[in-house]
Amino acid sequence: MKYKVPFIPEGYYHIFSHAVGFENIFLEEENYHYFLRQFEKYVAKVADTYAWCLMPNHFHFLVKIKSEADLNIPENYKYDSHKFVMQQWSNFLNSYAKSVNKRFNRRGALFVDQVRRAYIDSEEYLFKTMHYIHGNPIKHRVRNRAQDWQFSSIHTHLSNSDSFLAPDAKKLFAKAGIAKTEDVFCTEIDIDAVLDQKLAS
Repeated sequence: MKYKVPFIPEGYYHIFSHAVGFENIFLEEENYHYFLRQFEKYVAKVADTYAWCLMPNHFHFLVKIKSEADLNIPENYKYDSHKFVMQQWSNFLNSYAKSVNKRFNRRGALFVDQVRRAYIDSEEYLFKTMHYIHGNPIKHRVRNRAQDWQFSSIHTHLSNSDSFLAPDAKKLFAKAGIAKTEDVFCTEIDIDAVLDQKLAS
């Protein structure tokens, strides 16, 4: 149950999931763009986004669940914030999986299981998760620099472009110590050890 902690209002979470088996989630470039559009459609109403990275066979998001007042939980959810937020993630991933199945004439599940999440309980953990997410293309050796991977929020953080990131996301990015330079990717931190310790608890 270490990846299935409950969603609570105003809590920060590292959200991630992986394709089943050796499959990829994204099979062509348009898939990445559609995935983000569906994310905005379903998840943006329940969470503010601070970082994201889409890899061919998995994804990462750093989000903060909205306040209970802003969630506007319908009565049929009996004001259960976790259940309501979880349903939006489920709708998001299901809508994407159905589209991929139709587009590529495939059947069955696309993702390994329900959305995995880790509750972020400290500022240090928050900053290191932001580093980890933006450094994912380097960790998996698909690029030498984070900004050379197209499907990541690193580009929004390093520019003045608009996006669905939270209004204070860039402030958090700067506070996390990720410098605005040509060669930015991650500072030298043992993020794997930090995440392993957190997720094992």
